[in-house]
Parts: sequence; structure tokens; C-alpha cells
Amino acid sequence: MAKIHTHYDNLKVSRHAPQEVIRAAYKALSQKYHPDKNQGDERAARIMAIVNTAYNILSDPVRRKEHDDWIAAEEWEVEWLESTHGDEGRDKPRGDAHWEPRQVEAPARWQVLRDPRWWGAMLLFFAGGAGLTFLLSDPPRALPAALAWAGKPPAAAAASASSASSAAAVAAVAASGAVPAPAADAPADSGSDGWARPAGQSDVPADVKALAVTQLVVPARAPDCDTDLQSQVSPNGEPWPSQSGYIDGYPLGNQGEEMQVLVDNSNNPSPVLVKLYDLDRRSNVRHAYVLGRTKFLIDKLAAGKYEVRYQNILVGAARAECTGVRRPALA
Repeated sequence: MAKIHTHYDNLKVSRHAPQEVIRAAYKALSQKYHPDKNQGDERAARIMAIVNTAYNILSDPVRRKEHDDWIAAEEWEVEWLESTHGDEGRDKPRGDAHWEPRQVEAPARWQVLRDPRWWGAMLLFFAGGAGLTFLLSDPPRALPAALAWAGKPPAAAAASASSASSAAAVAAVAASGAVPAPAADAPADSGSDGWARPAGQSDVPADVKALAVTQLVVPARAPDCDTDLQSQVSPNGEPWPSQSGYIDGYPLGNQGEEMQVLVDNSNNPSPVLVKLYDLDRRSNVRHAYVLGRTKFLIDKLAAGKYEVRYQNILVGAARAECTGVRRPALA
């Protein structure tokens, strides 16, 4: 498997090294490449800057865990691609004779702000929110009468019984130009959100919570020997699970309570391998296996922008038909 260059490589330590080993490695490298001992040496200055960055991240437990999650996601991606290419593209063993630190590409959190499409989407979002606020603020005027709802139930049967006297009162008021005072026993208008307040507590705001739910429906399709995954084992080296669920050995990132993603594989006879990709962090945060004719819910997700990637897996008779067929490399 191709090796991912990490901050551990820049400090020449293992990924499970304790803080004492990391601190000692940083001290040894800083003494060797410190600018005071290598005045005018641009290479030493560049190496020292990379070593400082690596130590700042690995010495912080929170940032080190984020770096470990990024490494796991990147290696899973490489291993998955190599499994579809066979033995092609495998990296050669590397030694430590020509050690050279390199910059490690961290997930870009704010690079999306440079994309004009992001600003266009935000403008549409705010425009839609303003329009929705206008419609909800005064629905009887903004919407047709058939669609408007003022937030109050229809008149009761008792009101219809006294309709004649009420009509007479209204006619008298219209003739005199006076404004009648509301009846003492008339119910107070609680507004369009009155239905959401607890009984007897008109001043308590409604406790309303929202949960974003996204659904991926996998279409029914025939087995494709050129693009479907034919591996007999899952990316972690173990046999494919007997039931739908997360793949062991990979982190469950972006924990939260704001979003859910439903993978509907009911129309597809083949199982699928699913990756949930965080577009902001540019890394995979969930890895799942969904059997054919079933559904699987990816829950407890933090709010964010995600892309769902999936690949069919050939099993049974469908895989036997593709045995011996050379599949072209995927782009």
C-alpha cells in the first residue's frame, strides 16, 4: 500500500510514539537544523519550519487526534483504490537513508470561502430565508385564501348559534363608525405559534427542534464487471460482514445530533460499500457496508456538507460471471 507522508515521518517517529519520544526527536532535529547553527542555509531553515509545524500538531492531543483521523481516512482511500487495481500502483519499500521532511497537506477548512459558487449558494440561501420569513409573518395577506392559515381553529358550534346577533352588532358598529371592545370571555389571540405553547403558559416559547435527514436511493442495476468491486474481503482485510453496518477499524468522525443519512439499497440486489465524504475537511468520516434489498441509517452526524460515495460489490453468481475478465483501471 502507498505510504501517506505524515507529521510522524517529519519527526522520524512511529505513529504510536509517546510524548517523551516525540519531544526527544524534536529536540534532536532542532539542534541539528537550528538557524543559529546553519546561518545562510535555506534547506536547514525550511526543514526547521516543517519540524516546528509537526511538533506543534503532535504535542497537542486534540490536533494529534485530528491528524490520526486524517491519516486513517487517506490510507483507507488508497487501499480501496489499490484493491480495484490489483497489484498495480503499489509503492516500493522505503528506507530511512535519504530522509527528507515534507509539508503535510492538512484538511482545508476555509478554502471553500474562495469558491464563488459558495457565495452564490449563500446568497440564494439568505434570499430564500427572507422570502420564507415574509410568507410566515403574515400568511393571510401573502398567500391565497385557500392556502393561508392564521393559526387559529375554526369557529365553534356555539359561535354559529349566535351568528344573527353578531351580524346585527357588526352592522350597528359599521353605521356608527365606533370600534367595539372585545368580549370579556373571548379567547385571547395567541398568534400563529399559539398552538405550540403549553396550555396555560402563553408566555413560554415553543420548544421546537429540527433534524436534517438526507436519503440516498441506490437504483436497481445489473452487475457490471468493469466498475463493480469484486474483492472477497472488505478494505480492513476481514470477510464482508453478514449484516449491514459500519466497517470495523475505521473512525466514526463528525459526531453530532444534527443530521442523518439514510442509504436505501432496497431496489438493488447487490451489496454496496458506502463512504460519507466531508466536503469541508476533504476526508471520509464514515464507512459502511449495506446488504442488497436493505436500508442502513448513518446517524449521529454533525451539521455539515457531505458527499455520499458508493460502489457495488459482486458476490455469488454475479461474481462468477466476471471471473477471468480483465477489468480496466478506474480513473
